[in-house]
Amino acid sequence: MKNKFKLFGLAVLLTAIVFSFAACKNDSDPTPTPLTDPALNGTWKSGVIILQFNNGTYEEKGSDGSNKIKGTFTTSGSSITMTLTHLWGAALPSSLTAKWYSKADLKAPDVLTSLSMTAEQVDVYFANNSGTYTYVISGNTLTLNDFTYTKQ
Repeated sequence: MKNKFKLFGLAVLLTAIVFSFAACKNDSDPTPTPLTDPALNGTWKSGVIILQFNNGTYEEKGSDGSNKIKGTFTTSGSSITMTLTHLWGAALPSSLTAKWYSKADLKAPDVLTSLSMTAEQVDVYFANNSGTYTYVISGNTLTLNDFTYTKQ
């Protein structure tokens, strides 16, 4: 009987050791590759459009600095995937308050009435203004989906 208790105790001890190793962080993992190109960070201007990129987020503004849209982005090679997340209310042809509206905010019944849109049209708008595009940075010039921007 004593041997069974010793064997059981040994099994419990080994299990505890295995779980403690499994819980330890492996510091030898390589640093993950960033999901955004740091060369994009900053303000870029093309005619009446200003783009501001900052570590995975972007904003589009008018030439006067007025808010238009904002979202998130990731990069891979020469591709950038931009996802629209918000629209500026005062930039829309409606009587919305000057604040950021998410897709969910815009689908509220009173907002849809103000916009004269349906929830499906809001979905389509966000989908059509999101996507994957090609980009190239050369010096202080950004070519994004055939538009040329200059770094400010």
